[in-house]
Amino acid sequence: MQRKFLSWLLVLICTAFVVAGGLSYLQFQRQAESRAKALMSNRLHDLMLLIRFTQENVQHMAQVNDATTLERARALAEIIRLNPAILKEQEALQGLCNDLGANQLCVSDEKGVIIAGVPASVVGYDLGNHEQSRPFLRCITTKGFEMVQHPRTNGQRGQFIQYCGVSRPDSPGVVQLGFSLQHESVVRDSITFEKLARNILGDTSGHIVAFRDGQFLNRGTLNLPSSTILSIPLNTVRELEIGGKAYACYAIEEDGLRLVAFMPMREINKISAKSLRYLLWSNIGLFVLMFVVVWILLRRYVLSGLHRINYSLRRITEGYTEERVDVKDTPELTRLSTGINAMVDALQAFNEQKRERLNKELQLASAIQSTVLPNKFPAFPEQTAFDIYATSAQAHVVGGDFYDFFMPDSRHICFLLGDVVDSGIPAALFMMRAISVIRELANTGATPQELVTKANKTLCTGSSGMRLSLFYGRLNITTGDLRFVNAGTPQALRRSPGSDYEMLAMNSGALLGAHAGASYTECRMMLTPGDRLFLYTNGVLNATDGEHTHFGAARLQEALRAPAKNISDVPIQVRTALQQFTGNMEQQSDCTMLALEFRGKWRAHAEIATTAEQYELLLQPLQEKLESVFAAPDDITALQNTVKEIMLALPPTTQVELQLNCNEQEAQLFIHYNLPQLNPLTNLPNLPVDIATYSTDREKSSTLKLRKTLL
Repeated sequence: MQRKFLSWLLVLICTAFVVAGGLSYLQFQRQAESRAKALMSNRLHDLMLLIRFTQENVQHMAQVNDATTLERARALAEIIRLNPAILKEQEALQGLCNDLGANQLCVSDEKGVIIAGVPASVVGYDLGNHEQSRPFLRCITTKGFEMVQHPRTNGQRGQFIQYCGVSRPDSPGVVQLGFSLQHESVVRDSITFEKLARNILGDTSGHIVAFRDGQFLNRGTLNLPSSTILSIPLNTVRELEIGGKAYACYAIEEDGLRLVAFMPMREINKISAKSLRYLLWSNIGLFVLMFVVVWILLRRYVLSGLHRINYSLRRITEGYTEERVDVKDTPELTRLSTGINAMVDALQAFNEQKRERLNKELQLASAIQSTVLPNKFPAFPEQTAFDIYATSAQAHVVGGDFYDFFMPDSRHICFLLGDVVDSGIPAALFMMRAISVIRELANTGATPQELVTKANKTLCTGSSGMRLSLFYGRLNITTGDLRFVNAGTPQALRRSPGSDYEMLAMNSGALLGAHAGASYTECRMMLTPGDRLFLYTNGVLNATDGEHTHFGAARLQEALRAPAKNISDVPIQVRTALQQFTGNMEQQSDCTMLALEFRGKWRAHAEIATTAEQYELLLQPLQEKLESVFAAPDDITALQNTVKEIMLALPPTTQVELQLNCNEQEAQLFIHYNLPQLNPLTNLPNLPVDIATYSTDREKSSTLKLRKTLL
């Protein structure tokens, strides 16, 4: 076998030398003279393309920069429209300026005088006093006007700044941002012809001269007259002697721009050296090829069985325990294959036993977790002052999300939503410990701030680095007084009757279990009858579809806008929207939601949907609910007549939804219909009620709110 290998090696080496010698000789003869021309031609054309591409990129960069700065100005104007009070908070304005990446922020009044800005020294400045700021006054006289100036040097600071401005949407005035564009000068310096040419030439000692419209764009170090440049023929290599040195030159011209490359002859000689090196490396490559062939032959005749065994072993170590070794080329390899297969069978049996034990442990932990979380609804059927509903979808067998609610006494409902920063059995145990601690502290009558602070200290002891985020609230069901603390990422939304869900304003503290000395801020607000709260963990917003797009806050708001008669419908319709969005995608985060409705003092409640022409269907339920709270006949008649007059003022086919809340002292009516800008109250000024208001929301849904004190 060894003689066979040597014979093959001798034949292949001789063949390789003959082939390499012939190919190298032909390659050297044909390409030695053409390489110089190809090299200079390619570099000149590359430079011509680079000049055109750079000019287009500079224009595109300016367009993208203008669009970006204008979008930030619009965002600032919208923030001011939603929160005009921010103009009086210099620190908040400074934060906005930093968030928007701006160097200056100015907001003017209808006279063009800056009333708020960053830095504060710009306040009081009149935009009409300088030619750079004067064009922005059109934002005052022309509603919706927007403008982005070309970058220029700021007169006060000497900085290279670009200003943009838009009209104020809330009142006449200008919202203006200034962005430092010092990088503009860096970009312009980097695209000068000298630098572009140097990048094209690389490390060679050649020169490129540019000539356009009778003028040099650069001369380099050759300092040639224009007559010499123009005398060089296009697309042809020509040899010149300049300063006692021999150069090969090549010229191209496009759109009036003539580029001429000069390469020293010593560079061309390097091309010959490259050809010689090519011959050398070709021979070396052939030697490598011979050794590769020898290695292939050796593997084929000697090592084939060992490689197959190694392949099977690698698959086994990667977890493919069903793999079996079947190599019987020799008795030794047969015995080795049998031993490996016996070892794999034993390992597979051990892993199966271990997997069964782990599954039993996970099922036990999941069962414990499901018993800890309340899952019987309605949770408090005897309560009429509130209703609560919660749901949790775990991404793993044992997740980290949790919720809980309980009544420590007859006047309060405590509710919480949390997320352990982990999953599996440790997270479940830590979650159960947290719920136990919180329930124990709540029964002592501790305020939310005291409870969360003490719970954090307790959980920091022996937590093994586990942490959790938490929203804890305590609601007085007789007064609507809600006190709550937020620690971490859970979000909360509030919805009043006739409006959309809005983010609950609150301060977020540190995660529980992170630092024993952390402090927490207690927030307080008053809920009115009909108010709803919706709490959720970040797994709701982070749910993704097949294209890895997040569900996001906008889709959550869209799902929450759907009518929900009962509070239990709110999490269900969000969960349905999540399932439709994610499809069959497996989620990596738990999704937990909790919804609460405060009904408060109302003893009677009704919701009826019909059309305006069938208003009689509203009168009988209205009478029954009012009689249930012992309303006087005159009051019942007055409210029925009010509903009748409003229904007659609407088109007959209008879909109408009536909502009634009442007790012995007061009755509230909400009439919803989808006819924007149609207000029946304009033609019914003397309705027999105490208060009658009209409103239209963003979905073009109109609402009439009526209130009457009962005798």
